[in-house]
Amino acid sequence: MFEGMSLDSRELAAAGTHRFRVRLAIGTPGPVAAPRSVWDVVAGIRRASGLLTARAEAVASAAERLGERGWRTLNEAPSGREVLATHGFAVPEGTALPEAVGLVKEATAGEAAADLADAGPLAGELEESLTVRVEGLDIPARLRPAPELRYSPREFLETFSIPT
Repeated sequence: MFEGMSLDSRELAAAGTHRFRVRLAIGTPGPVAAPRSVWDVVAGIRRASGLLTARAEAVASAAERLGERGWRTLNEAPSGREVLATHGFAVPEGTALPEAVGLVKEATAGEAAADLADAGPLAGELEESLTVRVEGLDIPARLRPAPELRYSPREFLETFSIPT
C-alpha cells in the first residue's frame, strides 16, 4: 500500500511532487448569547458583521495570492472524484459566504513552502492547516524547518481511523 515509504516514516521527500491541501475558515457556526435588549442585538450584529467582513477579505486575499501561484479549489477535482458541497452563510437573496475555503496544489515541498510564505497575513494559519496526500490519506504536514509529516502513516491510521 505505501510504496517507496515506510509505514513508520515521517519523512516527506523534499524533491518529490506531493498533493498539498490547505484550509482557511471564514467563520464557524457557534452559540450566541441571548440578547438582553434590541440594542444588544443591533450592536452584536454590527460588531460581528464588521469582523466577518474583515476575515472574509483576509481569506479572499490569501486565496487570490495562492491562485496566482497555481493553487486550485477542491471542487476542481479530477474527473470521477466526488466533491462534497461546502456549507456557508446565506442571505435571503441567495448569496452565500462559504464557511471555509480549501485549496490544493501538486508541488514540491519547497514550492509549497514558498507559496504559503507569500500568502500574506494568514501564512501561519495556512501552514497549520497544511496536509499532504499519502496513499489516499490527507496527513498533516509541516514544511519548515524541514518537510515532514506530523504523523507517520501508521500513527495517523491508529489515531484517526474509525474502528470497524
